[in-house]
Amino acid sequence: MPSPNRRFAYSLVALCFLLAAVSRGLLDSFGAFVLPLGDAFGWERSEITLIYGCGMLAVGMSGPLVGLLHDRFGPGWTMAAGAAASGCGMFLAAIGSVPWHYQLGLGLLCGFGTAAMGAVTQAAMLSRWFRADLNSALAISYSGNGIGPMLSLPLAQALILALGFRPAFGALATMALVPLVILAFLPWRRIRSGDPSLAETQASAGNGMTLSQALRDSVFWSLVWSFCLTSVGIYALTPQVVAFLIERGYPPLAAASAYGLAAMLVPVGMIGVGRLSDRGGRRLAVSVSYGLSIGGAALLSRVTDTGDDLLVGAFILCFGLTMGSRGPVISTLVARRFAGSNLGRIYGSITIGMGAGGALGAWSGGMLFDLTGGYGAIFVLSISAMAAGYVPFLWLTREPE
Repeated sequence: MPSPNRRFAYSLVALCFLLAAVSRGLLDSFGAFVLPLGDAFGWERSEITLIYGCGMLAVGMSGPLVGLLHDRFGPGWTMAAGAAASGCGMFLAAIGSVPWHYQLGLGLLCGFGTAAMGAVTQAAMLSRWFRADLNSALAISYSGNGIGPMLSLPLAQALILALGFRPAFGALATMALVPLVILAFLPWRRIRSGDPSLAETQASAGNGMTLSQALRDSVFWSLVWSFCLTSVGIYALTPQVVAFLIERGYPPLAAASAYGLAAMLVPVGMIGVGRLSDRGGRRLAVSVSYGLSIGGAALLSRVTDTGDDLLVGAFILCFGLTMGSRGPVISTLVARRFAGSNLGRIYGSITIGMGAGGALGAWSGGMLFDLTGGYGAIFVLSISAMAAGYVPFLWLTREPE
């Protein structure tokens, strides 16, 4: 029977899962709004995907700030600030009328909210409660990043069809109230102190590397570049998947549900890759993950009409099982390499690569669509960038674990 400390640690994993689901669900519900925003305002596709690009940029660029907030004020205040920012961002989107309203609301505010409730805060918090099984704990908590979009995308599409896009934004904004209520009643002093049985390990780590020392570490920059290139590949494609399927003849709700099904598989993929990493090593786990992601994108590129259900299903399976699956592996690498009191701000700085890559990928995907009038160049960019993002991992996992 698990000890009280173990049960408490597992409850923190459940909390992180919920926060990831809400924050990522709000941000990634954007896919359902691509066509409605274009129809309502007549904006170019690149203008619309730039909104999501701003969100991804904010997720990454907020990393050092989120790490600093966590190290100074603790996870409670940091996560609460993120929930409030996400709610305000969605409300601003409900009344927006020009691009910068959406870039600020859906982009910067929701992006900061996702970062504050996401990987940096969760890795720093859970690393105080888990050691040998940290990879599995992070895999479970991060899998909320898949459940959130799985629920929010079809919900957003249904709300748009029933009420219009503005009321849909307003309804989604209320989702941010759920974390605020929960966070207000948690024992944050105990959460921040960590598992007493790990106190000796944490004390031996001391302050660990400073940020300036980490900036001179080759592992730091390998993680930054891997984050960046992989994010270019993923986010050049994902904001436009729903629009792609609709333009191939699929009904809007079916298109949103297909992407939601892919997101539903994220928990399975994250936990599976985490277990594979624990048993077969990080190199094998990451190689399988990248291979399936690239294969999924290639399969989707072959879809031409509603007769290609098998290809869509294969994309859902391959892409869904690997979206975000590399996150726990990266977090474990970071937590073990840079353990100490500066972990939050070091990991936050690494996520700048993810944000910059996500922003560049989303904007580039939209620009390529405007220039070519199709999706072929987007698929080439996506597959090439993911392949390039895999290369740093070959170096990072060269040593025995």
